[in-house]
Amino acid sequence: MSKQSGDSDSEKAVSEISEEEILSYLEKHPDLLMRHPDLLERLQIPHNTGKGMVSLIERQVEVLRDKNRQQEEQLFVLISNAQQNEEITEKLHRYSLQLSSASGVKELLQNAVAELQQLFDLAAVSIHIKPEYQGTGLQTSTLTEKTFAALFDTLGKDTSSCHDALDDALLTALFGNNASAVKSCALLALDTPHRVGLIALGASERERFSPQMGTLILSRLGEQFSTALKRNHDF
Repeated sequence: MSKQSGDSDSEKAVSEISEEEILSYLEKHPDLLMRHPDLLERLQIPHNTGKGMVSLIERQVEVLRDKNRQQEEQLFVLISNAQQNEEITEKLHRYSLQLSSASGVKELLQNAVAELQQLFDLAAVSIHIKPEYQGTGLQTSTLTEKTFAALFDTLGKDTSSCHDALDDALLTALFGNNASAVKSCALLALDTPHRVGLIALGASERERFSPQMGTLILSRLGEQFSTALKRNHDF
């Protein structure tokens, strides 16, 4: 009778052990199964595909392989991002050199448009200076004050912004005959320190200049041109 009572107490004590306590114990004693190989021989874990049973070692190998694949994917993403950052840095450097080498406003405008379109594979690039800031050698735009006001209202207080649904009339004003090829665009404010105009970058892909994308690089492009413009023209 006492034996049955003892067995019952033992089973009760075992049943009261929680999974958390078991996991904690195994973490503190990772060599448990090495010290009890007979348990390892009997232990089976259901395979997650539901096709049968696999041993603990096989399951561990599978988990390690999954982790290895995840680490390889993360490494690939890091390498890919590093390569993209390196390419962007190189493009910014070339763009900066072209702006610095310009001798005069006319050459500066030509260099900026050509370099931006080539380096970033754009469908169209245009530079627009407000009428009151134009002068000798700086005849860049025929946009009206109303159009400039609409564009700057679109920009808000930001130094750059991206758009994939800009009004057709504004697209035509910005890119002229190339407007039909532009599916998304970026606007870069030119501050010298006055907001004297803007650069418009047009892409043939709608997702190229998504409103959700970051604009740090775009702002840098506008800042570099603003600095070069101020150096070549008296505002």
